[in-house]
Amino acid sequence: HLIFQRHSRFRSCKVFLTRGPRMNALRFTAFYLGAMLLQWWWNTHFSYWGAAPQFLLVLTLLIASRRGPVPSMLAGFGWGLFLDISRAELFGASAFLLTGAGYVAGMVRKQIDLRAAGPLAACTVFVTLGVLLTHGFLGLVFAKSFEHFGWRVWLFTPLMNGMLAAAGAILWDVAGGDR
Repeated sequence: HLIFQRHSRFRSCKVFLTRGPRMNALRFTAFYLGAMLLQWWWNTHFSYWGAAPQFLLVLTLLIASRRGPVPSMLAGFGWGLFLDISRAELFGASAFLLTGAGYVAGMVRKQIDLRAAGPLAACTVFVTLGVLLTHGFLGLVFAKSFEHFGWRVWLFTPLMNGMLAAAGAILWDVAGGDR
């Protein structure tokens, strides 16, 4: 710690590593790619009867609750493309649904305070049910069959997403994500 105070060369290095546009871009890239890795890893290894929390949907809603509809729509679109590439069904549906979820949560944010964990969890449960239902109807329209994930997914995924959203909101506030 004393080295950083004595030498200006080290102070400028410390400032570069903690603040500035380059570090923000690095943090964002690490967060973005880490979220995709977490979604893939959890769904591959820890799904519970075929149901797993949808981290990318929850993070899209969390971004919408904190930053508004546009950043969440951009993140949701990119994450949705990742989900579409990783699954071979209804290409574009996940990008459409996560973008729409970010928009809806960003608009709901104007009416309901989604910064608190409880309202965000409730909104996440309802948005997850809406995403599952809309995904099924998109399958009905484009694949000629309702994309049904099974009753376990319909029952457990919204609850897991709601709990994850509440935990994410608390973690965001504790970590000081709005600084």
